[in-house]
Amino acid sequence: MNLFLQLTGAGIVILALLDIYLTVLFHRLGSSVISMSLNRGIWCLFHQAARVIPSKKKFLLAHSGSIMIVSLLVLWATFSICGFALIFLPELGTGIQASEGQTPTDFMTALYYSGFSFTTLGTGDLVPKTASYRLITVLEAALGFSSFTITITYLLSVYNALISRNTFALSLYHRTDGTGDAAELLARLGASGELGGVQQDLSNIGRELVQLLEFQHSYPVLLYFRFRETYYTLPRIILLTMDAVTLIKSGLNAEKYRSLVRSTAVAELWGGGMQILSELSQSVLSKHWIKCDRQAELAWRQRYYQAIERLRAEGIDTAADVEAGADLYVSLRRKWQPILTTLSIYLAVDL
Repeated sequence: MNLFLQLTGAGIVILALLDIYLTVLFHRLGSSVISMSLNRGIWCLFHQAARVIPSKKKFLLAHSGSIMIVSLLVLWATFSICGFALIFLPELGTGIQASEGQTPTDFMTALYYSGFSFTTLGTGDLVPKTASYRLITVLEAALGFSSFTITITYLLSVYNALISRNTFALSLYHRTDGTGDAAELLARLGASGELGGVQQDLSNIGRELVQLLEFQHSYPVLLYFRFRETYYTLPRIILLTMDAVTLIKSGLNAEKYRSLVRSTAVAELWGGGMQILSELSQSVLSKHWIKCDRQAELAWRQRYYQAIERLRAEGIDTAADVEAGADLYVSLRRKWQPILTTLSIYLAVDL
């Protein structure tokens, strides 16, 4: 029985350390043992609560990301302390003794000893008497100190990445004059029909999008951070960038703007957006995305016509064959819109 308790405790400690390693040190999307499942569970709870109390939807969802971070840190500490407590429990009174009087042998005493060892408080009223348990106590203290250092670093990194994402989202929002419309973005980038400097602007946006992809790789919990303003959300960022690059590929005059349409900046923007959606569809949405029907495609076509009018109003030469351009626009949008729609529903974001 004692051996079983100690093996169970060791397994719990290893599980916590493995999740810390996969989440913090080997941070690739979907590679964790516990944290991804915990994040999904907490998100489901907040999502259901928002459905029950729709008037508090924005307030509730805005706190989900922070609660996930706190819950994860508490879970790691709890697993580690409880795991070591199970290792120490059979040795209370023998390998570990009270400095004065009789040694209690209950689980709460083992939890207390494990807790002050893990947090390196070291009150001294319980003392390891054997070499092996002195070593295990030192090991727990070292792991506790390392865990606190790593988790604080992780916390700061998550919020730095969040600030970068918000800065990118806010920049895009203001570039569209607060409309969040991709056609408006292109019209303002190519004011008076001048698209000579657009490649650099698109390259900067593409670089920000690729950086956003890496942030999402490293810190999957970023997906669940919400604010009252929807333009900060990942689905709105992806919608704006993907719609912009789709309009460039289908709506601009292919002869006049060939160097732009076939530029590395446009390729980076398209590839980065598609990669984000592809990886999220596999790790979060499980590839079960919503199919867009004929009515949705008709809405896309109308959207294309409106975008063309806005670009022409700014003096930008558009596709010579508008209907062929609309067909291409719909064809390209089929590749990303179903995944984006599914993601927006999962995250309760209105596109």
